[in-house]
Amino acid sequence: SLWKERYVAKLVERSPNSPDLRTYPLEFAASETGRRKTIEKISPTVLKDACHAAAARTKSLYTRHEYLNFNDTVDLAKFTLQTFPILLQYYQTQPPLIIKSSTDEEKASSSSPVVQFGISEINTLAHDLEGCIAQIQAQYATSEDWVTQLFLTSQINLTSSSLLNGLDPVEQAMFKPYCDLLEEYVSIPWQRLCLTAASCNQSDPRYRLVERMLGHVSDISRVTYGKWAAQFSDYASARGGLNDLKIRRSSLRDLDMFQVYLWLSLLQGELAAIEEELAVFCVLVYKGMGIPWQMTMEGTRLLLNEILGRLTSGEKATANDVVNGMMDAFLSAESRELI
Repeated sequence: SLWKERYVAKLVERSPNSPDLRTYPLEFAASETGRRKTIEKISPTVLKDACHAAAARTKSLYTRHEYLNFNDTVDLAKFTLQTFPILLQYYQTQPPLIIKSSTDEEKASSSSPVVQFGISEINTLAHDLEGCIAQIQAQYATSEDWVTQLFLTSQINLTSSSLLNGLDPVEQAMFKPYCDLLEEYVSIPWQRLCLTAASCNQSDPRYRLVERMLGHVSDISRVTYGKWAAQFSDYASARGGLNDLKIRRSSLRDLDMFQVYLWLSLLQGELAAIEEELAVFCVLVYKGMGIPWQMTMEGTRLLLNEILGRLTSGEKATANDVVNGMMDAFLSAESRELI
């Protein structure tokens, strides 16, 4: 449920005379006919053009990355050309889940009611996506597997932006959660965390801690990013400074990723996911992007301190080993001169 709540379209139900709603009322956009009309705007030609343009842009962004495995933009475009049709088919055939509808009392109030639409049967969609993701990852089964994620998330993000630009505002709000799910599915092990939690005893202190903290992931990332961006306000890369919206968005996603790896490791009772996956990913990717390792270390420290500040004394004792293990993993990467 917590995973599903990350992908929700929150739409304010304005006056019927609103320009957005005259074109696409919420009820129509969510209907089978409305969803079909939305998908018709993303024709195979439109999708193909968006995928290839995004691939070219992604390759140009990371052309100097020494671990770049993609020799041609076709390799990048292939992934989105395989996965986006799954999203489009699912969006058209599966009615959205109404997570929260406006009550009569809310409608009677002066404020505009908010209707929330979610992705129904998220596990089914994730399972269908897994086949495509596993296929392309198998093509790049090298020690730099995790670097592939960087290119794929950028490719997905740029393709999504292009497709969303061709939709009406209400359509954008309703389809964007599906794009966000795909982007995060490549980089954040949400499903692995859910599957691991399902095998745990719900009375286990680790389970109860993770269940509570997952509801605060986004807020913790926002607070941490604010402190981190203020501390390194003078930093700027080829893609922009830390106040740039695209940099902020990708950084928040990475901070979410750190937290999911932290709680996954806690539930698993070992640090392999942090040491062999997360730390390797950060070393290779952030090095290739030219981000000083000091910034990565400080961001990690700020994140862990923010998490610890929200734990009780008993919870701190439960999480202490994995928190220290994450810092040690990054310190070890630095000492081995991998950066």
